[in-house]
Amino acid sequence: MFSLRIAARLLAGVVVVSWTSAARAWGFAEHEEIGRASYRRACADVIAAAAARRPPSAGVATRLELVCGRNLETIAETYGDATAIAGDHLNEPSEFVSQAGAWRFRSPTSYWLLALENSAHFNPMATRSWAEFHRAAVDEALAGAAAEGLAAVARFQAAFQENAFADHFLQDAFAAGHMGFNRTASSAAAAKSFHDTWNARGRVVGDGNGERWVIFGDGRLDRPENQDGRRHLLEAATLSIRNVVRAFVFGERSPEEELATWRALPYTIQAPELNVDVVALFERDALSADRRMVPLVAAVLPARKNTVGTARVWSVAPFSHPDDDVIAAVGGLELAIPRLPAQTYLGAGATLREPRGAPSLVADTGLVFPLSVTLRTLVSHQLNTTASWLIRDRFACILHAEYQLTVELGDVLFGAQLGIAELLPSPRTGWTAGVGAGFTFSAAGGGAM
Repeated sequence: MFSLRIAARLLAGVVVVSWTSAARAWGFAEHEEIGRASYRRACADVIAAAAARRPPSAGVATRLELVCGRNLETIAETYGDATAIAGDHLNEPSEFVSQAGAWRFRSPTSYWLLALENSAHFNPMATRSWAEFHRAAVDEALAGAAAEGLAAVARFQAAFQENAFADHFLQDAFAAGHMGFNRTASSAAAAKSFHDTWNARGRVVGDGNGERWVIFGDGRLDRPENQDGRRHLLEAATLSIRNVVRAFVFGERSPEEELATWRALPYTIQAPELNVDVVALFERDALSADRRMVPLVAAVLPARKNTVGTARVWSVAPFSHPDDDVIAAVGGLELAIPRLPAQTYLGAGATLREPRGAPSLVADTGLVFPLSVTLRTLVSHQLNTTASWLIRDRFACILHAEYQLTVELGDVLFGAQLGIAELLPSPRTGWTAGVGAGFTFSAAGGGAM
């Protein structure tokens, strides 16, 4: 376990900056905006509820002034900041006021590490994360209502921080790129590309009340096409923080309000599979391609890398004559095959070294079979089967079968291969090895069983 954690930290510190540029549900300012607006609206509702209970008790009036009184704007601003920081920059609510939290907030490496472990920010886990932190926030608020003086203030601060975490996950649950696929079973590169595509295209979702709308994500909160999505998100966020404020002010738990928030969360999704690029050229708009709504918990198919550009250097040598090695540099393209668990591979390049001295042109054709993902989806494993055609005054062929380990740092890939080879036309068995880099242009998959 220790070695895996060290490896994760080293890998995260290298290039996972590509995740920071795009792989978010909403931008920092968008989280702030929703947090501020929802807190103001929650206070307006609680103030109206207190007025309807005239005359309020001294304790109710005091607690209402503490959380929704003369300092309302400052508290709302602070809540917006807290929801933006929570989850993406801090690991748990206690880090708001800890030395570790201050380090995490200012550390790009910490942000990248949290980005690698972000499955909790994706549906259906995001709503479960909201529920966990929200329950803790309500419990703290009720304890604050029963306390007096500074003890009450401390309890509400704890509730405030817990619900900031809850609402960050609630907001993430409304982003189009955070739903419709199995994040924990998808490699980092596939997840990022899938995430970016759906945040831009938008998805049709429905809530527990039976309402439907289109939601986008990541920089599109206030765009006209996301008007309905913004309204539903703000209503759910308001219900969440209002439940905490009400519990503190009135000292009452409101199961109806908790259930109202739960019903306002995305529950069903129009979940068409994201087609591979070859099919996508001929498909209709994804928002109208499939009217069937499925529960989010059923959208459990993983995303997979679809179009990947590669550059690699490989070497082959027969066991019988290890000095007769062939070294080649090849650029290629991996493209997924519809409905098959493999990708085609085409490449072209030239030899850098071969026994007869003069270089040959190289044409690679093959299949790529994804195997699994490990190290919190940062590392993917695959099997490559390749025929390398050496073209000069005559044809020669090298057949490879190799295992490849790929480190996925956002869109950028770094891989190493090792396997066996057969050199033709004079049959000789040998080894093959290589290193390379790649870039993920698109993803496919997702959808429901």
